[in-house]
Amino acid sequence: MNFIPDCAVKTGNYFCTWDSQCDEMHTKNPGAAGVSGRDAMCDGFLFGECGLLKSFDRVRGDLIAVLDDGWDVPYGAKDSRLFGSLAADEERFPLLRDMPPEQRLKALSDKVCSLGYRGLGLWVPTQTPSLINGTEVVLTPREERKYWEERAKWCHEAGILYLKADWGAHQGDADYCRMMTECMREYAPGLMIEHGLTGRPLFETRESGYSVPDGVKEYLRKVLPVSDYLRTYDVVHELKYASTVDRASICLEAAAGIDGRCAVLNIEDTALIGAGLGCAVGVMRHEFEKRRKYLPLPPRPVYESECVLRWQRIAPPFAANIGRLYVSGERLKDVWHCPRRAKNLWPDVEEGDYYVSAPAAVSRNMPLPQVDADGEKPFVVCSVHPDTGALCVAVTPRTTGGEIDITPPADIRVRGGSVCAPIGVFGSFDSLTVDFDEPTDGYEIYAQNLASDSALNVTRFIARSGASLTVPGKLMFEVGCPEGDKKAIPAIMLKLVKSETKI
Repeated sequence: MNFIPDCAVKTGNYFCTWDSQCDEMHTKNPGAAGVSGRDAMCDGFLFGECGLLKSFDRVRGDLIAVLDDGWDVPYGAKDSRLFGSLAADEERFPLLRDMPPEQRLKALSDKVCSLGYRGLGLWVPTQTPSLINGTEVVLTPREERKYWEERAKWCHEAGILYLKADWGAHQGDADYCRMMTECMREYAPGLMIEHGLTGRPLFETRESGYSVPDGVKEYLRKVLPVSDYLRTYDVVHELKYASTVDRASICLEAAAGIDGRCAVLNIEDTALIGAGLGCAVGVMRHEFEKRRKYLPLPPRPVYESECVLRWQRIAPPFAANIGRLYVSGERLKDVWHCPRRAKNLWPDVEEGDYYVSAPAAVSRNMPLPQVDADGEKPFVVCSVHPDTGALCVAVTPRTTGGEIDITPPADIRVRGGSVCAPIGVFGSFDSLTVDFDEPTDGYEIYAQNLASDSALNVTRFIARSGASLTVPGKLMFEVGCPEGDKKAIPAIMLKLVKSETKI
């Protein structure tokens, strides 16, 4: 029995090369200051014998491959005025030498697609280059629009699927974002464009008080309707869960008042939050992290990302303004002392104590979960999919008590979904109780590790009472973890099947 579809669905989920670029430069220049991750980007890095894109064998079809900062500028480029050409650099990609820019894009796109990815995505700045051949160039707004119209035509001819718009002279300018999107929608209608929330890795840095930075809510109300995807933006790794839950709640609250077209949120690498809240993911982690010797952070298991991508074949990401949103008034605070970091290798934050608080729980299309714990609680995010009815619950780790990625034990209770719909469960807990609107008598209960292709009958391990069932926490680790890896975040799918149904 396999309840996970074999075929990927069309989403905006992608693998982004940025973290791996920084890891590569750390490895080549351990402890060096002034080294940029963009200088790792080249043909060999991506497509060589051990190239970055020769990975993710089981889920390549679920991913767009996004080439991040550095692909269209010369090695060593630091002047921000150089960025935004959308012409792949010939020194980085020698096989593209002497090709027109749009043909270079087509050649890159074809190469990525030949590896089995959904297609090619590109990092672009929210600006046009203003330093060309050593000469300062100032474009009028009309000229800027024509510039992006031309680039949209290039992208269309090349079959580019995705643009990740990031920093640049017009970062945070919703009107400029709208102009870029309008150009893409007119001249590259099959392309998806993503704009970002903020350029800062941290919103909150002080122990007392919290407020959303000035202008963020107004910006979101303007940019969400003119984005296909809205990225919650890069965060400090040690505080990633609190930061991402906080930013996701801010974006979803802003989207709640928007009628009509609205972006899907992209929560980047914290994939289980994407599953829990119906958001797209921008995978940054990579299995090659295990090979590198000078990582600024411990290797991160790719298993979590694969499980989320497979779950989203059943419950794809949906727009930020769809359905009812509930945000807990209770806030949990994480804290970490960030060490001194190498300059120019993201995230570049000063050494010191940093504090991030976020709502204890967020839910979409279902009531807030009930979370009971003797001490600290985990963050819990959950949703019911508006089309498939699939219910997903994600229990995220915390950074507290001087430790990173610790999930406090808790008993969790949720209400929502249908007895016949799949249930995705991510994370660890003491128990998870699901309340349905009808009794579960007469159903067999199956659990499937989301990275596997077979389900197990776990009926005898699940406690039932009327319209409720309770999943013991130990089942998550017995079924939902890679064999021998007890540090991985467990991930399973539950499916109730009528007892008389023949599988």
